[in-house]
Amino acid sequence: MDSDNRRVKVSFPQFNIVVDAPIGTSILEVAQQTGIGIRSVCGGKGLCGKCKVLVRGRVEHRLTDKSLIRDDELSKGYVLACMAKVLEDVEVFIPPESQFKKAKLLSHVVLPSFTLDPVVKSFKPSDYLDAVKLFSFYRAEEELYKKALELLNREGVVYVVVDTLNEKILDVKTDNSTYGVAIDIGTTKIVCAVIDLNSGKIVDVDSEFNKQMMFGEDIVSRLSRAVEKEGLVELQRATVETINSIIKRIGEKHGIDPNNIYYVSAAGNTAMTYLFVGANPYELIRSFREPVKVDPRPRILNAQALGLNTHRNALVYVLPCSGRFLGGDVIGDILTAGINFSDDVALLIDIGTNTEVVIGCRNWFLGTTAPAGPAFEGWGLRCGVRAVEGAIESVRIDSETLEPTYSTIGNTKPIGICGSGYIDLVAQLFVNGVIDNRGKFYRDINHPRIRKGDDGYEYVIVFADQSATGNDIVITEKDIYNIIDSKSSVCAAISILLKSMHLDVYSIKKVFVCGAFGRYLNVDSAIAIGMIPELPNAELTYIGNGSLGGAILTALSRDHAKEAENVAKYTATIELLLDPNFMEEYEAGFILPGKPELFPNWWRRSKGIKPWSARKREKAVLNR
Repeated sequence: MDSDNRRVKVSFPQFNIVVDAPIGTSILEVAQQTGIGIRSVCGGKGLCGKCKVLVRGRVEHRLTDKSLIRDDELSKGYVLACMAKVLEDVEVFIPPESQFKKAKLLSHVVLPSFTLDPVVKSFKPSDYLDAVKLFSFYRAEEELYKKALELLNREGVVYVVVDTLNEKILDVKTDNSTYGVAIDIGTTKIVCAVIDLNSGKIVDVDSEFNKQMMFGEDIVSRLSRAVEKEGLVELQRATVETINSIIKRIGEKHGIDPNNIYYVSAAGNTAMTYLFVGANPYELIRSFREPVKVDPRPRILNAQALGLNTHRNALVYVLPCSGRFLGGDVIGDILTAGINFSDDVALLIDIGTNTEVVIGCRNWFLGTTAPAGPAFEGWGLRCGVRAVEGAIESVRIDSETLEPTYSTIGNTKPIGICGSGYIDLVAQLFVNGVIDNRGKFYRDINHPRIRKGDDGYEYVIVFADQSATGNDIVITEKDIYNIIDSKSSVCAAISILLKSMHLDVYSIKKVFVCGAFGRYLNVDSAIAIGMIPELPNAELTYIGNGSLGGAILTALSRDHAKEAENVAKYTATIELLLDPNFMEEYEAGFILPGKPELFPNWWRRSKGIKPWSARKREKAVLNR
């Protein structure tokens, strides 16, 4: 921020908001301070190009990478919000592709069978003697003991809320309302499920974008911020504010008093876990040349100390992490999939910017995280967006006409393409002979949807007059390269885990796909481009939000709360970037679909794929 004390007016007409800001403030900073959501994948460093806005008025605009914004856009007044500092009164218009839009709520989760035995329970002593026995068994504040006896004498009934994990009495009261909150702390979204601990019923599930995104959409940006002065406090507060906002909304909808919430269970990746509990994450980013050990025990905390809007004595159980890149979200995935109770060797995969991969069964687990990069989240792709309303999520291309059929999230006009849409697109272009096995367009195709652009050849999925942005929505050769780069990392991770345990593709009996991305992933497309190996003997199951599932299970089952710690202890980790075989496995993925031993059927099939133009010429000859 500039030292000039003069102030100017920054208007956001779309939101009817006008803000006074010091001269020299970036538009992104003004928007963040006002609560207006502008995408910032790189944390405001001018590296991602996702914060593009239209400005009327004078700004100082410094571009670190001129490829992020086209000359014709600059001439119209488009700038990067993070690089544009206001110099006078300005109006700012945020195009659809730069806005935080409502994301798909991933509340769906398939839970394994379990016996209801919550960590926090409500007991009803039958008489004075029964109450005395209860208080002699569990620790309690003196005032709670007195309150229990008074209520029993006056009302004739009392309920005692007990934390069985720490053998402590949390509250006494005359009603039996006892609730818990299970939380999936995602890098992008936070999902909360409010649970009736007496019945085990999930009352409601809701989500919001993680307010940490104001400090950058990627984890590294946030961790870098966290080790700066006051940064950790800001990020921890942002997490808690998001959770409290969701709890308040569900509570108001269902008439639930936050003081009746006595248990909170939370799962997130290792970085999100550290930031939620306020632990300094420096050890996670200090050096990537040597592995980092993390404490595999769950964190047991007090809700009030964290700032959560619950009963002051509420217990917070944070699922344990097993490594720098394998957090409580993966432990939750394993619990939800039930791999820890199965003798069949299973593969579990949670696809995202950092794709977690685990293989194992009852008594052993081996896991790693593939540095897939943010391409699956839309970063580095010309028309890439997150899985938000208007994002193209699935695509089919007609093999004869090359005309696309697509669906968007929310069935609205398209604003861009999300990760699952890109995987479909690359697969469809490959199997229909539009691109070769290196991801390059065949140059002899004469078709109105295929043309040469700024980033090489490109395929037009949506023309400008049919899009919500007023621009063509395309996939370029550069985009295809980035997707192949990301998928190669994922496949390399799976291959290294298999080899480490002397297994092959025939050894895996079950595959569990989880997470926000996995829920909408077309696995056939993922196999076609070589992201997930062919696993001929495996049964495929989508478990949905396994992280949320793990949080729910550890709230409703004491056995699962104990099991979470066991799983974390039994899970060995490999840090891929330190593995000597990683580069060989990774580079093998740049020839579609990948290694023949991982894709035996697709490798043979790919050899028979003819270029679309050649097929068209052959058909023309046959029709003469």
